[in-house]
Parts: sequence; C-alpha cells; structure tokens
Amino acid sequence: MHHPIQLKLIRIYFAAVSRLFPSLAVISAHRLFHHPVNSKRKNRHEKALPKATKFSVPLYEKATLQGYSWGSTDHPTVLLVHGWSTTSRSMSHFAEILLKNNYRVVSYDALRHGESKGAFSDLANWADSVRAVLKHTGPVECIIAHSFGGAAVTVASKLGLPTEKLVLVAPIHDVISVSDNFAKHLGIPPYVTEKMRDYTWKHNEKGFQKYGTDWSDLFNSGLHVPTLIFHDKEDREIGIEHSKALCQKWPWAILEQTQGLGHRTILDNEAVVKETLAFIQNKAYPL
Repeated sequence: MHHPIQLKLIRIYFAAVSRLFPSLAVISAHRLFHHPVNSKRKNRHEKALPKATKFSVPLYEKATLQGYSWGSTDHPTVLLVHGWSTTSRSMSHFAEILLKNNYRVVSYDALRHGESKGAFSDLANWADSVRAVLKHTGPVECIIAHSFGGAAVTVASKLGLPTEKLVLVAPIHDVISVSDNFAKHLGIPPYVTEKMRDYTWKHNEKGFQKYGTDWSDLFNSGLHVPTLIFHDKEDREIGIEHSKALCQKWPWAILEQTQGLGHRTILDNEAVVKETLAFIQNKAYPL
C-alpha cells in the first residue's frame, strides 16, 4: 500500500486535477491503477527454498516473464500465481510443502513485478501470462493463485487451461468494485474512475476482447474442474463476497472461510497450506 505521505499527496493531486483537467485525471488514474506499488515486496514469513532453475517465457514482442522451477521434471507439476504488488516469493509456503511431497513447483513474476520487465500490466496481460507459462510448462496437476492472480486465472480459463484442479486464495471476481473501492481510498472521484475503466479497456481492447465483451463478462468462464477457494471473513482488501460470487457461477467449487488471516497472512497459514496439499492429492474429489 501507499505510504501515508504518498496517499495524502495523491488525494491532493486528484482533488485539483479532477476539477481543472479531467482528461489528465483519467490518464493519471489509469497509470496509478496499473503500476504496482513496491513490486519487489518481500514476505517476512517467507520460507527458504532450494535454488530455483530460472527460465524465460516470451510474452509479447518487448515483454518477457521471469519463471522459476523447483523439483524434478518427472514429478507432477503445480503452478503458483502471485497477486498484485507481490512476487512469486509470496507463495513460498505452498512451494515448500509441495516440494516435500514430490511435486514439481513452477512460478513466475508477473509483468512489472519482481524480475519481469514490461511497460504495462493489466488484467488481460495477466491472463495472457498464465496461458503463456502453461504453454511453456505443459499440463499441470493444479494451479494455486492469489488475489489478482486468481482473477487472471479465472479470465484465462475462458480459453481453457490444461490443469486438473484449481486452488484460489482470496480471488478478485469483480474488478469494478475493486477499482471503485481503491479510487475512494485514493480520493479519485467516481466519474473519473468510470472513465478510467473505459480508457483502460480501449488502451488494450484487442487484449481484453479475447476474453469477453465487458468487465463482467471477463469472469464468465465455463471451465469445470475441481476448485477449492480460501477467503478470510475479515479480508479488508478483497471482501469475501468475491469468492461467494464465484461459487454461485461455479457451484462445484468449495469455499473455505478463514477467520483473522486477512488478505496476505492467509498465504502463510499452515492449515490453509496443508488443506491445499490434501485437496491436490485427493484423486476422488467429486465434480
């Protein structure tokens, strides 16, 4: 999140610019929403992992993803997808237990995050990234995704994903409400936020149209695989209503509600990690 002084300056900026130069306010909001804060954020509870095998995944002409692989290629593979303003390192608790149980673990840094470069990063880019990494690695046993990464996986799944199962942790399922809440926190007027969403879509219209006709349609996926969702009742960043809405569309999905873990600590919780492993290992999971 932004430092209190940064937050105050952002609010002052938009209070003035929104009145005097509304078009500039829209462009400024677009840039602010699509550039991560502290994109090399470290998890202070991070687990120490063996040295990763690094690999590169070409995404676009001038954009390449930095990928990481642990474990034997003979073992079943699990893909980890991190959230906004974090890196692959945020998923280390899942990686550790999977490696101990003879899985190969693959992850990557999203565009403009960690060691991955790129001029821009939006939801269509993230969905493209999920598909690009899976094309590189081949079919996987499971995809585990957090927050905005969960949104990316859901959107990417509209075009099919070569995975047996999904585990989503605090997934975003409504980018309109998220952008509205974030804009309110930053002091951006609602009319600027609405125009910013239109600007964002037009800025990468070709990319978005692969997945849907509008912001809501992006999440209307027909992928039908066993799905486990974790979401904390006290998540103040992404409310549990996101996961409940996804479960309405995917009635086969199981929602496990936690208490007191919030949006990020949930990734480090031993019970969540162990239940994820049990879910992946359970071959008899009913659809």
